[in-house]
Amino acid sequence: MRERSPRGEGARLRDDLVTAARELLVIPDDQAPFSLRSVAKAVGVSPAAVYRHFASAEELVEAVIADQNDSLRAALGEGSIEELGRRYAAWGLANRGSYVLLFESADRLAHRGGPGTPGWDMVEGLAARLAHERSLSPEEGTVLAIRLWTVLHGIVSLRIHKPDLPWPTTIDDEIAALVGRL
Repeated sequence: MRERSPRGEGARLRDDLVTAARELLVIPDDQAPFSLRSVAKAVGVSPAAVYRHFASAEELVEAVIADQNDSLRAALGEGSIEELGRRYAAWGLANRGSYVLLFESADRLAHRGGPGTPGWDMVEGLAARLAHERSLSPEEGTVLAIRLWTVLHGIVSLRIHKPDLPWPTTIDDEIAALVGRL
């Protein structure tokens, strides 16, 4: 068992719980089923300790998703649309399990789609930018941003799930070609 954290350091345990939950959520389900008990065991605390920080497994999953969405957002930063596409792909390939959790697993929460959904703030930012740069209506900007995201997702997802295919081009080449066609 883990030693009890000093008074006032509960945030450290919360962070450890989120990290352990992320690690359990991003590996194949048949290797380590996710439960609050499995998270507690991974951190070395009692299941009751988890409930001091999270009321339910759903709340803990929500914290993991928010944490990984923040990680993606930080990785994207600012730059050209092509640079953002490259950073999106690089983050996805460097964080394969988290990418799959954010964008390929069945929605684990009641909230589905739109604001607050992982990646949606990226779509909104791209939509506004595309509308401004190309003199499009907001709706046309949104359609173009969603198309861009859809293709970027396909590029990343296929590289994650089919890494041994004889890819004739690099990801950077694919993204440059995609942005060039916008």
